[in-house]
Amino acid sequence: GVLFVVQTYLAALLAPMSAAELAARPAEQGAAFYATVDSAVGGWLHDLVAVSKAIGAAFAALAGQAAAGRLLFAMARDRRLPGAMSKVDAGSGVPRRALLGAAVVTLVAAVWAARRPDGLDHLSSVVNVGALTAFGLLHASVIGWFRVRKRAEVPSVLRHVVVPLLGLAVVIAVIVEASGTAQVVGGIWLVVGLVVLAVQYGTGRRTAVRG
Repeated sequence: GVLFVVQTYLAALLAPMSAAELAARPAEQGAAFYATVDSAVGGWLHDLVAVSKAIGAAFAALAGQAAAGRLLFAMARDRRLPGAMSKVDAGSGVPRRALLGAAVVTLVAAVWAARRPDGLDHLSSVVNVGALTAFGLLHASVIGWFRVRKRAEVPSVLRHVVVPLLGLAVVIAVIVEASGTAQVVGGIWLVVGLVVLAVQYGTGRRTAVRG
C-alpha cells in the first residue's frame, strides 16, 4: 500500500498533464501512467511496464479462477450448489467441474464486456457490486450472530452493532452510486440466492458449516 501511494505521488509529479486536464479528457485517464512514463523516462520503460502489467494480470486471473473454482467446490460440498460441482478428479484431486464452471462464467462475462464500448466499466461495476453485497450480508450476519442469537461471551454494542451498521451504511452508499446494470445484476443474484436458501431450509437440506 505504501509503495503504491509513493508510486502514484511520483507519477503525479512527473505527469505531463494536470489533474484538471485529465478530468476534462476522461478518455486519456486510462493511459495516463503510460504517458507519464513515456515522457519522463522513455519508450523502453513504457513498453516494459505494459508487458509486466499484462503478465501480472494473466497470473492474477489464473489465481482468481482457482479461487472461484474452490469456492464453488466448497459450496457444492456443503450442498449449497448442485452436487456435481463437488466431484474431484481421481488422479489429481482437482475439482475439475467447479473450475470449468467458473471458467465458463468468466468467459461469458468477458465476451459480453468485449462486445460493448463501455463493457469494462460495466463489468467492473458488476463485480464490485457483487463483492459489496457479500460484505453487506457479512455485516448483517455479525449483528444476527452476536446480537440477535447472543452468541458472544462478552456482548459489545460497539463491536457487534455500531461498527457493523457503519460498515453496512458505507456499503449501501457505494452500491447506490453504482451503475444501473450492476444494481440489477446484483439484485437478481441476491434474490436467487435467497430463494435457493429458502428452498434448502424448507426441504431440510441445511447443513452445519464445516470447520
